[in-house]
Order: sequence, then structure tokens, then C-alpha cells
Amino acid sequence: MNLGSTDMGKTIRILRETKGMSRAELSEIVGISESHLKKIEVGTRRPGISTYQKIMERLGADLVIESDGVKTVKGNCIMRAQEILMDCTETQALYLLKVLEFSAKNIGSVS
Repeated sequence: MNLGSTDMGKTIRILRETKGMSRAELSEIVGISESHLKKIEVGTRRPGISTYQKIMERLGADLVIESDGVKTVKGNCIMRAQEILMDCTETQALYLLKVLEFSAKNIGSVS
């Protein structure tokens, strides 16, 4: 699922309905209110990426973030990291996340 080129709310609604889930069921599983989920589906609410990730995970779909035409060092790093993580096992992905978090916190303290 590409966040940049898709109406996420509509996609979420279609996936939910395809799986035979009610809004109440999905909202409970994700940990958001049913009214919040309804607003997401109709496009009047745009939650944070972590909420989108939880919803898509519960619906059995992948969420892919791409930058359309914007080529920055950071953007390229994000795309490469995503490729690496998608090819990892769950254990490897968790380990790499811990390494990344540690490195990000301590990058300025190394002299």
C-alpha cells in the first residue's frame, strides 16, 4: 500500500469490508474509537503513520511510504532501509531497529 498515491480511508474501508470486519471490530483491535475509524475511512481525519500501520497490519496489508520525485539523502536512506527490513525475518528486523535507535541516540557522542 503506497501512502502517497492512494486514498487511504477508502482503501481501509474496502479492505475491512473484504475481510468481513465491522468498524467496531477493527477499531477495537487497533485501539481507536469507532467514530475515529469512520472519520479516517471517509477522509475527514488523517491519523499519524503509526495508526495507519496498525490498521494495515490488522487488515493483513503492507504499508509502503514512497517519496514521489523527491530525491534526498534521507529519502534514499529510508527507501533502502525499507528494502532491507522487508527482506528480514521478524527477529532480524527487531535487532536492526534496536541498532538504528541506539545509533541515532549516540551518533553525536562519538568523537
